[in-house]
Amino acid sequence: MNNRPRVFDKIVWQREQRRKFRDKYGYSDAAMYSTGGLRQAVLERDGYACVKCGMTDAEHKRIWNRPITTDHKDKDRSHNTMDNLQTLCLRCHGKKDLIPALRTPLVPAHKETILALRRAGKTYRAIAKAVGFSVGIIYRWERIWNERRSI
Repeated sequence: MNNRPRVFDKIVWQREQRRKFRDKYGYSDAAMYSTGGLRQAVLERDGYACVKCGMTDAEHKRIWNRPITTDHKDKDRSHNTMDNLQTLCLRCHGKKDLIPALRTPLVPAHKETILALRRAGKTYRAIAKAVGFSVGIIYRWERIWNERRSI
């Protein structure tokens, strides 16, 4: 028999505590802390449903195998007030936070460089390599800029 004292493993203990929390509440303790402990109150206020499309928490769990999300309306994770928090499904949350950033065109910031290189006789391939975009994107934006100039 081994009589050595058992060594406390903090990581094992933390994982066990997180698992117990998730099993008890249905969501991670990180989700609770990120809302300043207001997650449950927000879910209750919003009827456990997305405020945009109405998807319920049960439907959300069935579709994505995870609980419905809580969102900071102003995108400031430190601003944890009931007025700033809302319940959103993953689809609506993505539309609100992710898609606008993905739709922000990056090429216009390089407009002058691209047009100067074209005036200098550079190919679309050379310009694309110089500014780090695809040939198709360079071609498309040059057409857009030329059409706007001719209007």
